[in-house]
Amino acid sequence: MSWTVRFSGTAEKYYKKLDSNLRKRISDSLKALSALENPLTHPQVRPLVGKLKGFYRLRIGKHRVIFSLLEETKTIAVVNVYPRGEAYKG
Repeated sequence: MSWTVRFSGTAEKYYKKLDSNLRKRISDSLKALSALENPLTHPQVRPLVGKLKGFYRLRIGKHRVIFSLLEETKTIAVVNVYPRGEAYKG
């Protein structure tokens, strides 16, 4: 069974403002991530530390997708999509 991807309002708003090429890259990366049995094994996924502990980041070029995993519903909850420098601000 694959994972379902859900965007927060903030993440979806930013995502829709991106150019179509970057949106496609992010969409393709999230599809690949959701197809894995354990999304944390993806080579571009890393756990975050500090205030963002419990969240993970998916690196897509210069952008970062910040997400958490909801194991019970098999959902990848995307909370932010930002350029690298802005992604980790609490």
